[in-house]
Amino acid sequence: MNQKISVLTPEPIKLVEDDGVDEATSSENEWKSSFQRVYVSDCTIVNGENGTKFAVWKVTMILQNSQENTACCSSVVTYMRYTDFANFRDVLLQRAPSQHTEIPNLPPKVKWYDAWRHQDVNLNKNWLARRRQGLEFFLNHVMLNRDLFDIAKELILEFMDKKGSEDH
Repeated sequence: MNQKISVLTPEPIKLVEDDGVDEATSSENEWKSSFQRVYVSDCTIVNGENGTKFAVWKVTMILQNSQENTACCSSVVTYMRYTDFANFRDVLLQRAPSQHTEIPNLPPKVKWYDAWRHQDVNLNKNWLARRRQGLEFFLNHVMLNRDLFDIAKELILEFMDKKGSEDH
């Protein structure tokens, strides 16, 4: 039996990603998985000029891989003073005036009536623990708030990319 075999050239395969998720939802999922959490820890007391001392905080931002099925996380570590947080908040308020109520306050400075013993109060372990909690709350609220992040993305990234940053 003599059959003719005809050869068909294969058509190129075109991969299409269509999992029923629209582009807005996709970008929202990507955004949510990018920033997982921010930790403020490891307060280091530094000797400044004229015998003054101040606290420097270790800030760790946990970044999650944007692919849903991976548990891979990386982190960015930087070191900041309270004044860095205060300056960042001031600029953030200017950049996002419509979100003023969404931007939390920073933990308070030393009370005026304790100013005469500023070093003792500002370096007290309980005082520093409360300040750390307040700074961590502030950063998590700002970093994980989609509206704030969209308005001030460059400012937030610049803040987290200060000198002394380490990638892990």
